Amino acid sequence: LSPAAPDPPELWEHVAASLRGAILSGSIPAGASLVEADLAERFAVSRGPVREALRELAREGLVVNLPRRGAVVSTLSFADLREAYAVREGLEIVAARQAADMATDRELIGLQELVTPMEDAWDRGADYGESLAADLAFHRALVSLSGNERLITIYEQMLSQTQLLVRTAALANPRLRLALRRSAHRDILDAVIARQPELVRIGFQARDEALLGDVGGFHPAAMVRVAAIRRIARAVTVTANLPPWS
Repeated sequence: LSPAAPDPPELWEHVAASLRGAILSGSIPAGASLVEADLAERFAVSRGPVREALRELAREGLVVNLPRRGAVVSTLSFADLREAYAVREGLEIVAARQAADMATDRELIGLQELVTPMEDAWDRGADYGESLAADLAFHRALVSLSGNERLITIYEQMLSQTQLLVRTAALANPRLRLALRRSAHRDILDAVIARQPELVRIGFQARDEALLGDVGGFHPAAMVRVAAIRRIARAVTVTANLPPWS
């Protein structure tokens, strides 16, 4: 028997996906009103699917419902960014540990292919959206190797929030894309490939402290963590007989 074809997405899922993409790309800016009647006309559907789509986006943190205004695109602060990254960091550390326990060497080393496009985007001075897309592809792949479906689902919700937050912050601060060192993801990847959970934790914390420090104030602890992970990860990489990063 051939496997059953997946069910087609419901109308509200199509509307939600379109709105999510427009919000995360900046086509619909923060603070914009999302009027059910207008959206129903635009998508050629009744208000029911639009209403359900807005509920889903509200659960993801991309939309809020305000008195007398209705649904609007979330306007998020640095405090929101800090909270979202704290949750995301915790999920990534757990996922990376599980991936280190469960994934094959081939699967872990395969993550290298996702780091290269990210570095290429930075080297070319590409649009921040392009480098962010490559960044998210790497993290999605890493989290998926955990095999933890519940964690993956929650992580996807957090990615939507952090993507909106980082894009908003990048518009306000063009230096933001320079906050993260080019080698940051290589450091994390080295630690995962070497199956060193403590180095994975240090790597994620260094990344987030550097990023959040550039938005809200310098975090010298990030530089200490950076030096530590690069020194130890290189030693572990050699011990594990894996090619060290240049």
